[in-house]
Amino acid sequence: MIKKILLTSSILFSSNNLHAFTIDKKVDKSNNYILTSHYELPYIAGYSLLATALIEGNSETRFGKTTLKALDSFIWTNLSTEILKNSFRRVRPRKAETPNEWFVGSDVVDNDSFPSGHVSSMTSIITPYFLEYKKDSYWAYVLLLLPIQQMAGRVNAGAHWQTDVLTGAILGGTIGWLSHSREKPLFLYFDSDGIYTGLRYRF
Repeated sequence: MIKKILLTSSILFSSNNLHAFTIDKKVDKSNNYILTSHYELPYIAGYSLLATALIEGNSETRFGKTTLKALDSFIWTNLSTEILKNSFRRVRPRKAETPNEWFVGSDVVDNDSFPSGHVSSMTSIITPYFLEYKKDSYWAYVLLLLPIQQMAGRVNAGAHWQTDVLTGAILGGTIGWLSHSREKPLFLYFDSDGIYTGLRYRF
């Protein structure tokens, strides 16, 4: 276990140039299963979250409320991530010579590196659950390993620079915290009277 944690840390922060003034470095790709199994997990988590919200979201249970907050966080985070990706247009490491290729033209392939959508999505999902249950169970802390695994996996795959994944984690964590702090979700809310979206529009 310690060996796997050290490997993950080395993927995130390893450097081929010790004199560089940035943490953004290309890393040697590893075939470790933990690092290469990163791609599908946010999609599985997202679909599972939606299914759970449909089942539990209209209840008044603690888990149901937390699930709706996590869904709200997930939606807002993905919208924010897409806006940032289209604004900064940073080239992914697998296509870039340096980490300084920002605001490139729309004709450039893989110009959506900043921030990492996989990391922001996973972080946005687990943050409300972590904040809700961290005082009740140590298992809540295990959830924190999921964003870390995504961060290491995306860097390992050459899909993101280190600052991409760190920004994704901060973005997802911040929106997740804001979603958890609200009594009711802002974007989507299930109630006994119906389904609400936006500023309490019912349909």
